[in-house]
Amino acid sequence: MPKACAAWILHIALGQATSASNVAESPLSLTQLQPHGDFVQSPLRPVRFSFAPIIGQRRGVVMKGFWLQVLRRGLEVFNRSFATELPVAEVPLPPGRYHWQVQWFSTRGEVSAVASSKVVVADQDDIWTGIPWMGANDTNEYESEISNLNVSKQDEVELLVATLGFGYVQINGQEVSQDILSYSGWTRTDRRVLYRTYDVSQLLNATSGGHLLVALGCGYRCDAHGRFPAYKDQAHRSLDSIAKVFRLQLRVNGQTVFHTGTPKAWRRRRGAVIQDSVYDGEVYAPQAVGPWMPSVALPQGHGPSGAMVAASFPGVKVTRVDHPVSISRPAEDVYVVDFGSNVAGVCEISVPGAATVSLKHGEVLQHAAMPSKKVDPSRVYFGNLRSAAANDTLVLVMNTALADQVNVTLEDEVLQAIHTGSKGVQRSNLMQVPTDCPQRDERLGWMGDASLSAASFMAHWKYKDMVSSFLDSMVDELGADGSLPDVVPYQRFGGRPADLSWSAAFLENLWTIWKSDGDLKPAEKHWQSVKAHVNSLRATYTAAGNVTKLPQSYGDWCPPPRTPGGKVTETPPKGFTSAASMLRTVQQAAELGTALGEEDAKWMRDWHQKLLQEFHAGYYNPSNQTYANGVMASYVLPLALGAVPTSEIKAVSDGLLRYIAENGNTWTGGIITVRFLFDVLHDIGAAATALSMLQKKDYPSFGYMYFNEYEPANESMWEVPDAPYCGPGMNSRAHHMYSSVGHYLTTRVAGISLSGGHHVKMAVGQLDGVRASHGTDFGTVHFGWTRNPELKVEVFVPVGIVAELYIPLRDGRMKLLCNEKLEGSSCDVGVDFSFEESSQSFRFLVPSGAHTLVAERSWPAPMGQLGKFIV
Repeated sequence: MPKACAAWILHIALGQATSASNVAESPLSLTQLQPHGDFVQSPLRPVRFSFAPIIGQRRGVVMKGFWLQVLRRGLEVFNRSFATELPVAEVPLPPGRYHWQVQWFSTRGEVSAVASSKVVVADQDDIWTGIPWMGANDTNEYESEISNLNVSKQDEVELLVATLGFGYVQINGQEVSQDILSYSGWTRTDRRVLYRTYDVSQLLNATSGGHLLVALGCGYRCDAHGRFPAYKDQAHRSLDSIAKVFRLQLRVNGQTVFHTGTPKAWRRRRGAVIQDSVYDGEVYAPQAVGPWMPSVALPQGHGPSGAMVAASFPGVKVTRVDHPVSISRPAEDVYVVDFGSNVAGVCEISVPGAATVSLKHGEVLQHAAMPSKKVDPSRVYFGNLRSAAANDTLVLVMNTALADQVNVTLEDEVLQAIHTGSKGVQRSNLMQVPTDCPQRDERLGWMGDASLSAASFMAHWKYKDMVSSFLDSMVDELGADGSLPDVVPYQRFGGRPADLSWSAAFLENLWTIWKSDGDLKPAEKHWQSVKAHVNSLRATYTAAGNVTKLPQSYGDWCPPPRTPGGKVTETPPKGFTSAASMLRTVQQAAELGTALGEEDAKWMRDWHQKLLQEFHAGYYNPSNQTYANGVMASYVLPLALGAVPTSEIKAVSDGLLRYIAENGNTWTGGIITVRFLFDVLHDIGAAATALSMLQKKDYPSFGYMYFNEYEPANESMWEVPDAPYCGPGMNSRAHHMYSSVGHYLTTRVAGISLSGGHHVKMAVGQLDGVRASHGTDFGTVHFGWTRNPELKVEVFVPVGIVAELYIPLRDGRMKLLCNEKLEGSSCDVGVDFSFEESSQSFRFLVPSGAHTLVAERSWPAPMGQLGKFIV
């Protein structure tokens, strides 16, 4: 819905840091308190409290424990001291709004300042019993006067609200939140409807209440061209025939005092937005506003029937403002406004009261390489939007405001462009579900993209809460036979059962949460669904008769053609990627089940071993030591899966390197191959080959996206590697499926990775200069190095983080620098050092604090003199 206008500006929704309080610097302090009150916690599991201890520039400070207090309306409900080196605790709390505070102390007897935050624990969905939905097909604005509240400053006043399609709420002329588009997001509404809880104590008059306005839009739920049909599996059973609906209640101290069913309280009218769609934008006409008329709630049984579930991840917000880099005028009354980046945002424009303005959104300017009969380089290209008009006066799309987790600066312009592009294209597709693209007539939760990008999403963003909700939506779509569709929610495109590389998103995301965050709770929650899905895979395998005969819908999607604009010629045999994905999915299920202690993990492990043997026997040609038809995928995927017997690994690895050299030192496979390619090269000792491939600028390469002559990408990635030469059919310039490379850049090139939630690995790599930071619940890890020409490494490790630093042997023995002038700095705090003869790196265990290590010129020294290195 439209908001106040300004000059030409593009607002972009980015990740938002979550710091609950500004704590003054002290010998010990703390910040980054989580959770906070912006979104609620599940009532089904304990609340996880964490914070980031701050120690300034000192080294080796160890936490002895901390004190945690939780209050509700001024009354203490929890008070305990914890003896632990980890700044985290789990506390069961009943539903409600809480204030909590924390203080920590070190092994040296120091005590930090006290910091505080808020947390909301959601009620079960039965709090919505008897509260109806409200909506109508001919109106989209609703108002009411809230009176006789008689609340005090100590009272908790909360608004619980679900707005389907699009929608927002104002109280006394102020918006209840900066969340935009839809508070509820996009779910299968006959199974699950998200609502959000907002503290509105400061918006209401304490005695007389205030004026409440609700504005709605079609958004995800209706479309003039019928592009949002009913769910594909079955008829919609919820009697949800009205697209623009909402449901809300106002609660004081946990008791409902006003809601959508309050008699004679509501009026409705047609607002200024007379047409809108997530695909086509909106038409905003102030002169079309209609008169107010009485409104009543929908009858019992009408409206979405799904369970009401409190949203546990951030909404869509505006957190960055971009100004145009240029404005041109190719024709009378036509302006082309270039913001310099291909991102999802909302345009704000000031216009004269009598003007009619149309905003048409596109990704690139027209250019000579496009396969079009008529090209005008001064005009925007709209062909690849397909049936999406993307035409409005104010609003297009935004993205979920997840906090940044990783930021990297690489001393190589190509690598830096790829890193920026991989994060940028993901940002533009964080739309409460991870969509495939933000511009054309899809914008759907394609599972293949969500599978390929799982690791890089988790590396780049604080993604766990959002993807946990997406996993819930996957389970909502789980068929009676355990199958999954290609798209979640299952609308518009795709099929069931999904291509096995698309349904892989379910286990891939559960497994990635566990590996990166150390959290098994999502896997435990969905274990029955995991078993059902693996059983469906076993039924598919049984029907096929062999792992080499599995069905495939899409396969290794979008490999680069040999010639830009030409036909794709390199693909593995049909079913090859399905086999690889089935093996990986079953392995992940077995590993999760083993970690959970589930008995079913045994047959999954056994079946996985059988599949590995069958895969090798069915695809491997011992005479030429290649798999399948010998294309890039047939080398990469067997190595990635561990399907190659030990005796054959060198031959297959050498074959991959030879294939790369014979094909221009670049990648020739599609999105599934590229997901694993660079990690495979790294693991077989060919990291230099991986780096040289990533540094290329000529076609085909990642660098070509950013350094071509026709349409250099910025903060984005293409769907097809030869986008400038392709027609409009399938040619998004903002698809995140190739952004899987971002994980490699972060973890292997920049060398920083997180596992188990608090274990950080830092590895100095091949580049001469890198700076990287990685957020954790306990604070941000900083890591960087330069070679001028000797190596210098700088790290900062928060308290509670287990940090390992790896430095190549070729850089020499390292010396820890110490600055005695720094207050509180201790020069006797060392770094534990170890060396394994089989390794190519020194390994350091790094304590908390800021450390600088430099190479000693006296290297090399006899290995026998190394041992434990303590400065």
